[in-house]
Amino acid sequence: MKKTLLAMAITGASVVGTINVANAADGTINFNGVILDQTCTVSPNTQTQTVSLGQIANTSFGGTAGAKSSPTAFQINLSSCPAGLASAAVKFDGTSDTNNSNLLQVTQGTGAATGVGIEISDANGVIPLHTASADYPLANGSAQLQFIARYVSTSATVGNGQANGVSQFTLNYK
Repeated sequence: MKKTLLAMAITGASVVGTINVANAADGTINFNGVILDQTCTVSPNTQTQTVSLGQIANTSFGGTAGAKSSPTAFQINLSSCPAGLASAAVKFDGTSDTNNSNLLQVTQGTGAATGVGIEISDANGVIPLHTASADYPLANGSAQLQFIARYVSTSATVGNGQANGVSQFTLNYK
């Protein structure tokens, strides 16, 4: 009996060993890019900055999702751009709002506002978080990239509290 079980176990193991698992592929993604040794210099006063969006009454959102506060302008200044770079795009990162992933989430915690996120836009419209902006030309080796930020309600009820957010930005050159 033991010999029969042992023979069956060996036979079963050899059958399992010969079964090939097929991995199906529905497509291919090729990644490409270039790492540069010299890029534009981000002006120190715009590399790390605080943009004040002000104190906004929760009633100013009118009880509807998608209502916007007044915009606040800010910019990123570039200089000393190498001659081979013609343009730059900006990608803003950070934590996405749970109700609208295009918006930056306000910092969570005790005393934080609810039902509101932070929108970043330029002259071309909203720049969704984690998405590159349109290209900005680098004229004479420099550029002033103009943006606006504002609060956008993400639900019908906007709760009082601190409505701060933190975004990092990355420049993509062409």
